[in-house]
Formats: sequence, C-alpha cells, structure tokens
Amino acid sequence: MSKLHRKVALVIGNQSYSKRPLTNSVNDANDLADALRTIGFEVTLGADCTHKKMANLIDNFADKIEDQDLVMFYFAGHGFQYKEQNYLLPVDADEKITREANIKFNSVNAQETLESAKSSGSGLHTMITPGGTLVQFACAPGRLAADGGGQDRNGLYTKHLLKQIVVPNQHIDLIFSSVGAEVYKESKGKQMPYRVSSIMIAENIYLNPIDANSKSTPAPKTVNIVT
Repeated sequence: MSKLHRKVALVIGNQSYSKRPLTNSVNDANDLADALRTIGFEVTLGADCTHKKMANLIDNFADKIEDQDLVMFYFAGHGFQYKEQNYLLPVDADEKITREANIKFNSVNAQETLESAKSSGSGLHTMITPGGTLVQFACAPGRLAADGGGQDRNGLYTKHLLKQIVVPNQHIDLIFSSVGAEVYKESKGKQMPYRVSSIMIAENIYLNPIDANSKSTPAPKTVNIVT
C-alpha cells in the first residue's frame, strides 16, 4: 500500500527594492501559499525579506526536511546571474551590493538553496539540478519575466501556476508544462518558462491527489520542486 508524501513548501515574495521595486511579488507569494495550503502543503511564508531573514528562513526550512518529503521552494523577486551562478535578491540588496565582491555575502545562491533542500547579469543562468529535483524558471535563461502591472494582481507566470497547481489528479510534469504553455501563449511568445528536471522516479507524482488511484507514492529521496 503506497502512502502520501508529506508536502512542505517555502514561499518567498520580495518586491520592496529601493531601486527597482516590483508590483506583484508579495501577492504572488501570499496567493500561492494559500493555494498550496488548500492541497495539503505545510507552508513557510516570507515577504519582503532582508538577507538575514531570507537566509534564516531557508536554513530553518532545510533543517525540517525529512526523507520522502515532497518539497517546493518558490521565489518571486529579482534574480540575476553572475559567474554562472544564480542569485536571489533580498530587499536590502540594493544598499549592500555596491561591488562584485559583495554579491555572495548579500544575496542568496540558488544552487546552494537547492542543495540545502536536497540534503535535509539580468535573467538567470541554466542550472544543474541535484537528483530528485524539478526546477522551473518563469522565463528562459538570460531573459526577463513579466511582473504584471496595472489591474493584474499576479505576475504572468504565477497567474497560471495558481490555476494549474490545484487541479486534482494532475501529474507534476503536466502541471508545469501546462503553466509554460499558457504563459508562452498569453505573452505571444515573449516569455517562455524554462524547466529542468532530474526526477528519476518510475511512479507518478501528484500534488493534489483526491482518490486512491492517484496517490503519490513514496520517492527514494526528497523530491524538490523549485519555481
């Protein structure tokens, strides 16, 4: 008899940057956290995080991860690529990153965040993912994602993620491929989400199983979903 994964998520939305503020990142994080809770995720939520707060959230979250967990990490905010590494920016980054030497001490390395979850320029660079990980960026490497604006409550990518992630009995690959297709369609080809997966599990993985025939089976290691 298979059993359900414990589902845990860390959701962070940063928008109150001093030089390049965003419009919808906190809405995106709050709305996704609500959606994930409705399908059984235990959610840790952070909004407008300084570097210290963001690092502490990630460390504390990673410490609680157990084998067989299905783990989701979501970040809405500014990110950039430097020397083939991806960095996620806290809201105090504008004041602290004044030269290249400051980057790794005042931003969050996305690859290291992935590794933490596994064991317990503009745009973003292609990432090599640890085993058992699915990563989806809101846009292709080296490109920029639409934050939304005007009357929009959510960014374009999160708007479609919110619709797809709660669909019952939807395989994880279909969830994220559907998000990508809808974003590409609505943006008329200007924004194309980019996905990398190293999940090597023969069984189906569902985020919202609602009957015995679609139960997510236990994985041989932690499954990480990073978006």
